[in-house]
Amino acid sequence: MTASIKASPVAAKPSPAGANQSQSQPRTLIYAAAVLYAALVAVTIVLHEPWADEAQAWLLGRDASLVDLWTKLLHYEGSPGLWQTLLHFLIKLDLPYSAYNFVSGSMGLAAAWLFLRYAPLPLWARLLVPFTYFIAYQYAVVARSYALLAPLLFGVAAVYTRAREKPIFVTTLLCLIAGVSVHGVILSACLWLAICGPSIWNERERSPFLTRPWLVAMAVYALVVVLFMLSAWPAHDVAFAEGRGLPNTTVERFEGVLQILFSQAFTGEWITSFVLVGLSIPFLLSGGGALFFLPFAAMFWLFSVVVYSKEWHYGILFLAWLFAVWISATRVKPTRQALVALAAAILVQGYWTVAAVSYDWQHAYSGSAEAVRYLKKTPVQDLYAVGYPTTALQPYFPANLYSDTNNGSRAAYWDWSKRNPANPENDPAAIFSARHRNTVLVGYRRDYEQAFWSHVMSMLGYHPVRHFEGGLFWRDRVLEPEAFDLYHRVPGEAVQSRAVSNVNLGGARSDQQVLAGFYQVEDNAWRWTAKRFSVVLRTPPFAAADGAHLVFRFYLPDAQLAKLGPITLTGDVDGYPLAASTFVKGGNFVYSAGIPREALAFDLVTVNLRFNKASRGLNGDPRELGAVASSIAIEAH
Repeated sequence: MTASIKASPVAAKPSPAGANQSQSQPRTLIYAAAVLYAALVAVTIVLHEPWADEAQAWLLGRDASLVDLWTKLLHYEGSPGLWQTLLHFLIKLDLPYSAYNFVSGSMGLAAAWLFLRYAPLPLWARLLVPFTYFIAYQYAVVARSYALLAPLLFGVAAVYTRAREKPIFVTTLLCLIAGVSVHGVILSACLWLAICGPSIWNERERSPFLTRPWLVAMAVYALVVVLFMLSAWPAHDVAFAEGRGLPNTTVERFEGVLQILFSQAFTGEWITSFVLVGLSIPFLLSGGGALFFLPFAAMFWLFSVVVYSKEWHYGILFLAWLFAVWISATRVKPTRQALVALAAAILVQGYWTVAAVSYDWQHAYSGSAEAVRYLKKTPVQDLYAVGYPTTALQPYFPANLYSDTNNGSRAAYWDWSKRNPANPENDPAAIFSARHRNTVLVGYRRDYEQAFWSHVMSMLGYHPVRHFEGGLFWRDRVLEPEAFDLYHRVPGEAVQSRAVSNVNLGGARSDQQVLAGFYQVEDNAWRWTAKRFSVVLRTPPFAAADGAHLVFRFYLPDAQLAKLGPITLTGDVDGYPLAASTFVKGGNFVYSAGIPREALAFDLVTVNLRFNKASRGLNGDPRELGAVASSIAIEAH
């Protein structure tokens, strides 16, 4: 017996068994499950500390106009802005940040109720699915745009058998799903395929289906999706776009991402996840859910390989599978194999829910709340921020907390462009191109980042003030830290460091003072720089009173100038600009520029230099190459 895909909502009608079950459903158990779900989510929300991604959406809704949001800022978020727009209006209605996660929690409750009330599945499945990890925690307690997907998706499932009769309602839901994220666009397109495709392809159904309401609905849907995609199209200088696209993909990446997608979405292990989904495929084929699920899984996989994916995206695949099971059950009775697969998913993800909730009750999901309490008790002036996690503190204050974020303006959301100096992933040393940084808050997501910044801060004369611990929890383990270290330094205070004023960049000790933009030493004499590069130098005695100048010795190959044309070198010392010099031919050069006395107030300073051009592929070298550097120094007058 061969199975075929049948998914037309016109032909889809609940089975008699499903109808009888719906009529005789024990409402007491359903209401009890809904109350238990609401209580579990509410208590966890009260104990949850929002992390940076949660804060970023809130800040965009609070500090950006809708015009700026939809025409500028979403290009740096890589997503349509339905969630931020919703928050914008809720904040206008005086919703406090302390109630923020109850917005996502209410979305989770709506999804849970729709599943409890309308899913044509056995009672045990309806009672337990709402407590699976993504519905009960990741897309409910954690306030992200993805919280909108489950209630919207289940809303479509609830009217799926009557979708043809409701073009306006169904199209509205599809448009809203597309407005959640780029993944929502894919989800929405595959839903449209499952709902409308069979009627369009079938000649007998095509003419009755293509009525004016549906033609208008399809035109509106297409226009809305195009507008959403245009709003989310990445800007040319977005900070997280490097290394993406088909030219950067490999067969191994396709294979690896496929395994990760299914393992993270279902059981945590790819073989059992494929077995679980495989058990349900015959049922989905006979019930029509495969017409939606298989194209979505393929497109979601391709997008994750070519563009982007993170752990919190993978649950969308699980929601899509639940939807496919739901709509298949409106046509045929679920098979034993499909129910076994569903039970296995519930069992594993129920454990994940218990683990995540237990962690959130006992530990800090983010160190931001503790850091906020400290800063409100001990205010600091000109607080400087390093790293995206520091965004998590911003919503607790009425305006921008940091001197470097958005140039110190009132807007507090994170700038995902390459122009943002506080993003250490762009240029770890660029953060020191600022004058007001006596107190620095470092937010980190990886343990090695903490070690790196501890070393840099110590070298620059900063003293650790306080540590604020936190950890993002994923399924049954801590995925990554979201912790913070607060540092302070006093002007004029002597720094216990071996740093010197004159660094031989070809020497072994130079590694102790280079921050970023330098390659390895070659021939024990020199090293290539990148386009931008930075070092830490000690201020010579009396330089603050007598003045000093920066001296940088380097070499530009003739081939470099022949390829790029004239090259200009500029820079700054702790944010105080240096004079520019332009070089029109190759050779050995000495760049010398006076340093403002104000820049020499500290025992150690950061020198940031940058060329306006750099080459790649010079003599077959794939690196970004600026100049061959031999030494750099601060020399007193």
